[in-house]
Amino acid sequence: MRISYPASTSRSAELHQRGLSVIPDGLSRSTVIIRPHPIYVDHGKGAWLTDVDGNRYLDCNNNFTSIILGHADPVIESAVRTQLASGTAFSMATEAEIELAEILCGRISSCEQIRFCNSGTEAVMGAIKAARAFTRRPAIIKVEGSYHGTYDHAEASLGSDPSNWGVAAAPSTIPYAQGAPESLAEEVVVVQFNDEQGAVEAIRRVGPRLAAVLLDPMPSRVGMPALDPAFSEALRQTTREVEALLILDEVISFRLAQGGAQAVHGIDPDMTVLAKIIGGGFPVGAIGGRSDVMEVFSAVEGDRAAVPSGGTYTANPVTMTAGIACMRQLSESSFDRLDDLGNQIRGGLEHLFEQRSAQWQVTGDGSLFRIHPHQRRIRSYRDAHLDSDEATVMTSLQHRLLEREVYLSGYGMGCVNLATSDADVHHLLGAMDEALELVVG
Repeated sequence: MRISYPASTSRSAELHQRGLSVIPDGLSRSTVIIRPHPIYVDHGKGAWLTDVDGNRYLDCNNNFTSIILGHADPVIESAVRTQLASGTAFSMATEAEIELAEILCGRISSCEQIRFCNSGTEAVMGAIKAARAFTRRPAIIKVEGSYHGTYDHAEASLGSDPSNWGVAAAPSTIPYAQGAPESLAEEVVVVQFNDEQGAVEAIRRVGPRLAAVLLDPMPSRVGMPALDPAFSEALRQTTREVEALLILDEVISFRLAQGGAQAVHGIDPDMTVLAKIIGGGFPVGAIGGRSDVMEVFSAVEGDRAAVPSGGTYTANPVTMTAGIACMRQLSESSFDRLDDLGNQIRGGLEHLFEQRSAQWQVTGDGSLFRIHPHQRRIRSYRDAHLDSDEATVMTSLQHRLLEREVYLSGYGMGCVNLATSDADVHHLLGAMDEALELVVG
């Protein structure tokens, strides 16, 4: 089946117009905006989505990597239905919170304790606050272009470009949202991914004021480049040298293995930030780490904690139950299968690019991939950054794939879930072949 996109007479276009009257931009998530109108989903099952117009799409986004088993997983659905009959949220604790924490601490060697929250953004904010409280220092270092949620300090230099990103050896700290505090440049220092020398120099320079370095080992917005072991080891050793913490953002990369990317790369962080797959399709976030660091969240003998944390829906039993049901189903063989699917896709895409003489490439690992309309060697954000022409090409690619029943993000990031079949991979590659013919000839 071929659909037309955009389609001004579609139900999706109609809903967008309706949304514009009551919601800025017509919807509450800037990440799901597609111009001129987004796609509105009716339901999802397994690896596929069906929109309000009855069109089906192979889901190569999976709610930005948060769905790992497949949409409407029957085991999660059954567990959640049982919990719903008992209530959705209470002003008291539930055993499910302990059980999910035990599962996660059992899988992540660096996490002796876990504290839950409601999103990856909250988890990053909490981890930064914890690092500041533990070290009694204000500053953080983060990677240029790396996304860590919608918090001013974590967003610094997320969208920098050649006009403002400064010299490569010492990138400028660029606010992402207008009106961000002027103090941001003093409180956040930016380094480039895989720049070992630049990172070491920055850590030592900021040292007496440095609370933590924030690292995503497979940053999507940076281009999903391969992590240089020398870079991660330098971060680990130099943070210890200056007595700062290393925070590993595994919100996305935790889907790479049972123990996450830190198990794959042999990284030993002080704190780990989690979200997405640990909630089984429900809103979730978590901060894990060494017991002495996590102690900042503890109220000793009734005194206020160094970092008080809570939230009306934090560790609610529906999310905790869904997370348990999801994590219990993820075995070593699950990640082997995800690796196989990812390898099929990345290998297939590279073959298509070669066949069509397209100067394109694909990066990623496990079930994650990102498509780039160029062949620059990608080690950092500046290598992957798209100019206006390249961005236009990627927008066109997304539209052509929508017409061929594939949903992929507008900047080329993709992932698959365990419900994806080999036939689905064949469908993706066939759709990509046809789309490439139209986009690049």
